[in-house]
Amino acid sequence: MNEQLDRHLKAVAGTMGGFLRGFDNPRVHVGSADLFVKEFRKVLDHPALHLPDGNQVVSYAAAAGSYRVPADAAAAAKPDNPISALLRGLNESAPFTTHARHLLQPAPLRADLAALLRVPVLLFYLQVTDTAAFFARLAIIAEQEAFPLAAGSGESTARGGYCPACGARCFPDALGSGIQRCASCGKALEVVRSLPLVSGAGCMVSYELLRRMVALDLVVSYQEEGNIRPLQPGSTIS
Repeated sequence: MNEQLDRHLKAVAGTMGGFLRGFDNPRVHVGSADLFVKEFRKVLDHPALHLPDGNQVVSYAAAAGSYRVPADAAAAAKPDNPISALLRGLNESAPFTTHARHLLQPAPLRADLAALLRVPVLLFYLQVTDTAAFFARLAIIAEQEAFPLAAGSGESTARGGYCPACGARCFPDALGSGIQRCASCGKALEVVRSLPLVSGAGCMVSYELLRRMVALDLVVSYQEEGNIRPLQPGSTIS
């Protein structure tokens, strides 16, 4: 990947931060834009976009160098939501590539982008005002919007729980050790653990669930914790 294209992908990642509540407010987003970009690159590097032959999937980062969408579809996709911003970002990478780029159709691409933004690869810490109320609201969001949520205290999730997708017994690994999957159905899980001694939660979640969580008035602040490998159950974040 050339340096210009890499800078463009960082800009796309930064744009995605703008859809999070308080991203530019250091009292709410207490991390940094650079750390967010580093963390969100895990989304852009995850293979999820189907190629026209239907037999291969590539990451958004790879597609940005080799694929595009019809110009009219890109022009119509105003950057007022995350999926449209990503769609436009593919065509905006054109000046940074030197070879002809293949065409991706917008309808299946939007579906792939929607699925990509629900892949739980982001490691974040949230400070909340009321842990019990936060988890109650989180459970409602998960049920209403079909997020496969595995939530609880660090100790309870370490002892195992039931997969919200298939109901099988599952034992999420330490946060930061990669995508958590149910051993029975293989579903990627959204993992949110309360932390001892502090009113907060450590999360291995998708961008879309993160966006909904930080929008809650119960969340005081949030920060990316991608540099912690791994976060063991029961540990705290300084």
